[in-house]
Amino acid sequence: MTGWSSLGLAAPEANLALPWVLRYLGDPLVASVGLAAIAAAVMSSVDSSILSAASMGAWDLYRPLFNPTATPGQLRRAIRTGIAIVGAAAMLLALRVQSVYGLWFLSSDFVYCVLFPQLTAALFDPKATRTGAKAALVVTVILRLGAGEPMLWLPALLPYPMIDAATGVSMFPYRTFTMLCGLATLMLVSRLRTDHDAAVPLAPPA
Repeated sequence: MTGWSSLGLAAPEANLALPWVLRYLGDPLVASVGLAAIAAAVMSSVDSSILSAASMGAWDLYRPLFNPTATPGQLRRAIRTGIAIVGAAAMLLALRVQSVYGLWFLSSDFVYCVLFPQLTAALFDPKATRTGAKAALVVTVILRLGAGEPMLWLPALLPYPMIDAATGVSMFPYRTFTMLCGLATLMLVSRLRTDHDAAVPLAPPA
């Protein structure tokens, strides 16, 4: 047990314990190296996340949807632009959102509502097509964002039932409802596919 009071300091919060130990209980040189190592680890994770998001945007959105014949140089420019956009968005979130756990929960929320139907159809529905996936994406995004999201400062726009009078929050399971609507939309639209859809299934044959 560290007697922080003997150093004239109040006990730090849990997330500050390691930096404080390095700063106040260690040699200045060791503290400098330790804090630099922590900062390097954090920056490594951040830049990897930004680069992967920008790369996915270039390869999975820009190239197939906007420029199927993109050259390597155009893809590089798209990735650099994506890095700037994702970096700016990450900075705004870091400045405005105070809870890392809240962001983690929000990302898992979106994965469940928006991506889970796509994954399920790709694995288990041989008739699923890209047109069905695009339709499901539109439906799930509208239904999920329509429920509102305080983390993103979005008000509720859709009249989901079961509103709690005290908190104003809907007790209706709109996340599961959104996921099921997306899955149903994907399966229905895929079965109304055109001849072009038949040539581009959602999942490649095994």
